[in-house]
Amino acid sequence: MPLDDRMPGEPSIPAPVILGVAPIRESAVHQASAHAHLPRSMLDSAGMAVNQAVSLWQESMGIFYGVRLLNNAAERFHFRAEAFHMGEIVLTSYRCVAQSFDRSRSRIGRDGLDHVTLQFCVSGSHGRRDGGLGEKAEPGDLIIADLAQAQATGTSDFDSLNLTVPRRLFAPLLKAPDEQNMRVISGASPLVALLRNHLQGLFNAAGAMNGKQAEAVMGPTLELAAAAINGAVAQESVSSVEFALAGQIRRFVDERIADPDMTAERVAGLFGISTRKLYYLFEPHGGFSTYVVEARLRRCRDELVNPAHRRESIANIAGRYGFIHRKSFVRAFRRTYEISPREMRALAEEGRRLPAEPLKTDDVWRWIRELR
Repeated sequence: MPLDDRMPGEPSIPAPVILGVAPIRESAVHQASAHAHLPRSMLDSAGMAVNQAVSLWQESMGIFYGVRLLNNAAERFHFRAEAFHMGEIVLTSYRCVAQSFDRSRSRIGRDGLDHVTLQFCVSGSHGRRDGGLGEKAEPGDLIIADLAQAQATGTSDFDSLNLTVPRRLFAPLLKAPDEQNMRVISGASPLVALLRNHLQGLFNAAGAMNGKQAEAVMGPTLELAAAAINGAVAQESVSSVEFALAGQIRRFVDERIADPDMTAERVAGLFGISTRKLYYLFEPHGGFSTYVVEARLRRCRDELVNPAHRRESIANIAGRYGFIHRKSFVRAFRRTYEISPREMRALAEEGRRLPAEPLKTDDVWRWIRELR
């Protein structure tokens, strides 16, 4: 939706992101190439005069909500908003000070917005001003805002992560699409936690994504979101939930790859699934054990060619990633890179071209899974 109504010649001031609605001109979205990076919007009030920042925020917010700052927030006002336009959905992250939001029936009639925003509280709280216990989203919780229905909410100082979706795309996936406004779902729910981690990973990756990649991930994302809201996984959404779960487990393994207790039993237990299910999720990667070994070999390779580790023994580097027996490590390393660890280090020190990383199958697996 265009937010730019300035007079000709007037300098452009980017509008902030409000509850997941990104300040991106419609023409920019339509003109974006499928292979170009996603349109991105960023606005930070740091460095602005407080009265100027407040004025900009309230004027921009006035398109969607009536806003009133709370708890003397005007004296310390700031906001930061970053958004990615992913074709037919918008993903945003923003933080601001305590305030109230009102979306009246008359405002709904004027702007005609018919979107649903899923908001995760990263810090602070957000919920109905007249709500009771359980009607206010705390860190990790999900709160749903139906922009076609009236709202009267309040926040503390807060950070949030938001996904805004047109009703036409989302309503068919929900059991009760018109009964979700201002609903709060606990972040302790496994499906909600899975959705939260998926959206955070998607936001972190969005800066490097193009339109075609965003289009590919939109369907699984909406199906996972619907499963979290419906409280159960529909049969047609199973593959999307598994896709997100597998990605979350891989990130967990990658971040803790040096952990000597990285066993299938432990990982399966932490994610509340059976080891059989874990093995199934890792089949496209040759199995769980293969994935862990290959990830550890990549770390060893990275450190062997890193000048910062030049004086460290190969045995120490290998041992850090669980390779205790020298012969088995050398054999596994040579099988993957076609040269020994010592030869890899020597090539790096000589400044010669290193053997390339083996082809990763993750993209191929994802492409096949997304074929329809």
